[in-house]
Amino acid sequence: MYSHHLTYLFKKLHFLKVVLARFCIILFRRRKKLEELYINYDTEHLFDNSYIIIKYRFKNALYYRFGKEVTLEKQIKIFNLKGIDNELDFVVYGLFHKRKYKLKFEPQLTLNNAAFKTNFSHLNLKLETVNIPKLVSNNIKLKIVAPGFNIPKIKAKNKPITIFHKTFNQTDFI
Repeated sequence: MYSHHLTYLFKKLHFLKVVLARFCIILFRRRKKLEELYINYDTEHLFDNSYIIIKYRFKNALYYRFGKEVTLEKQIKIFNLKGIDNELDFVVYGLFHKRKYKLKFEPQLTLNNAAFKTNFSHLNLKLETVNIPKLVSNNIKLKIVAPGFNIPKIKAKNKPITIFHKTFNQTDFI
């Protein structure tokens, strides 16, 4: 239960951090006006339980709101149109500006699952049995030999050490 509060707090802090960063970037731009670059979504060929992807792009936008949900994403995916209203409010927030859009989704096509049947006609299936070839032949014989080690003999030759020194007396030392 405590971790749910922490994840909620971290998500809110991340959202605020991104919005503040975008705010600082837009604040130092010459043109601070909120501009729509594009909004793409498909309204044709919609079924009751179909999904829709809304792609949008705005210049100088801080964040976006779909209905009650606030987001930073550049697109939103709605997987079931039955769960939302036919009109969805889309609000784009910029630096001291906001724009409201009404997106309309009217599903016109339906699929009746009870009457939906498929028929195959003139379907000819011939099954053939194919033997799988053996990957390993029975004629292969393996012989394992114990490993042998060849260690060469090493001989060390002794050389006599000779030290040459001069005899000196005490006066040569001083």
